Amino acid sequence: VVVYIMKIIKKIIILSFVLSIILNIQYVFAKEIKHITNTTTIANVIKVIDGDTIKVKLSNGDLAYVKLKGITSNGFNDSFKYLTDTLLGEDVTLIKNGISYVGGIFNYLTVISNEININNEMLKNGLAVIDKNQEDSVLAKELASYEQSAKNSHLGIWHVDSSNYSTITGDNVPYTPTVTNRVNINTATIYQLERLLKDVSRDVAINIVNYREKNPFSTVSEIKFVKGFSKSLYDKNKGLLTVSTNINTASEFELKTLYEITDIEVKRILEQRNTKNFEYISDIRNLISYSTYNKISSYISTFDVDNINYIIPYKRANISLSDRIYLTSASVSSSSADDIIKYRKNGYTYKTLMELTKISNLTEQDINYLADNLEVFTNVNTNDIDNLIPVFGRTNSQKLIDRKIYQIYEIKSIIGDKEFDRVKNAICIDTNKDEYVNINTASKEQMYSQGISVAQASDFIKKRPIKNASQLPFDISSINNKISLYTNINTASKKEILSLSLDITNTIADNIIRYREQEPFASLDEIREFFKTNNALSTYDKIKDYIVVR
Repeated sequence: VVVYIMKIIKKIIILSFVLSIILNIQYVFAKEIKHITNTTTIANVIKVIDGDTIKVKLSNGDLAYVKLKGITSNGFNDSFKYLTDTLLGEDVTLIKNGISYVGGIFNYLTVISNEININNEMLKNGLAVIDKNQEDSVLAKELASYEQSAKNSHLGIWHVDSSNYSTITGDNVPYTPTVTNRVNINTATIYQLERLLKDVSRDVAINIVNYREKNPFSTVSEIKFVKGFSKSLYDKNKGLLTVSTNINTASEFELKTLYEITDIEVKRILEQRNTKNFEYISDIRNLISYSTYNKISSYISTFDVDNINYIIPYKRANISLSDRIYLTSASVSSSSADDIIKYRKNGYTYKTLMELTKISNLTEQDINYLADNLEVFTNVNTNDIDNLIPVFGRTNSQKLIDRKIYQIYEIKSIIGDKEFDRVKNAICIDTNKDEYVNINTASKEQMYSQGISVAQASDFIKKRPIKNASQLPFDISSINNKISLYTNINTASKKEILSLSLDITNTIADNIIRYREQEPFASLDEIREFFKTNNALSTYDKIKDYIVVR
């Protein structure tokens, strides 16, 4: 009898093993689909991705990603916990109602579990807010009432804390969320960038990391220069991003985006600051590993920071003045360095970094990577001698380093007339104040207003398009600080913007300046969209070859 029972148990074990293999094979080879087409679909929740996103298995075995339509949790920790506790492993009904909003691999749907509308339930309990990027008038009124209810009751992210401003919703409300979960784009891993940011693919996440390894983000808006990170993607995510984490106020969520900092290290930081705020960033050195501290120290602070200045001085070069050694030290290839030097002709100095894409094998992406290493104008009041040496040489740099310069011409008495004439058009005091007109596009009258003679203006117009300094019709040393070949739309004066076309009105020029004060233009596509919005698309088509963003 014992032997017989043992045989039965053995058969059951083998059968169970075979069944598990079959089920696992079915799961592994299940097909992931992008779009659920049925109006109503029954599915099983197999994974909770974040506070508003789940992965489901359909009745036919297919797999799909679902975002809860009309809402966003913006990484609020309680939202993830609620979905995990409520939906994981459960069968749900997915409903496609109103306008079908599509975003990459995600299906934006209403989720019903045990006859409860989970989308509405999350809004009611302050576990999510309305996603303003999803426009659907059918649902708008209903969703607004649920969100307002949570606001009135100060639930979840609407918990009263008058000392904070709401970066979760972007709304200026009398009471705001106590938790602001942001992602540090200088330190977050590829997985975190893909998982925590809205509609960011793995390829774009990789591009973000590749960019920052060569050129760490100084501002949040700089992420628009990353290949694939469009203006629309930026608008969806800008409230979730930071370039520097305040270790005194950052949520646990944000602290975990500081490279691969461990949960134990995060816990130590939280416990320590509960006792006393950190006075210096070095105060956390004994709480985390040495290697982690070295990786994150440039991207953390003890107060709120919107802008960081990450520079490796000895890798900087001025594209109009530095020699081949300094250009290659700044990570420019030897062949590109030779091209940069070759086209320094006829008394012209470069006015934009992107000019280099017109005369060498450097691409726009190369320039984006090198933007922290190269400069068009060297600030003579810099505190770092290594930043001056590639321009002035060691002897003159030592004369300048401890002096505060108020007027450019003060430098002449320090370094001499000849040396001053060599550098004067590629240096500045804090910021460049020269005003140019673009000689590829300006009218004769606009050139005359710059002190350009009738004969000179005529020569420029005859030679258009002038793509580099070697094509200039004469030595322009005497007017070099008045002209440009390419216009940096992000730094150009109003006069230079107007010189791009007579069709550019004062209103359009003012709108360009107002736009870039909020965030820089990062691509020609973004500039094109701006001109389209201002009913001036034909004007953009005329000038696009002479405008750059860096």
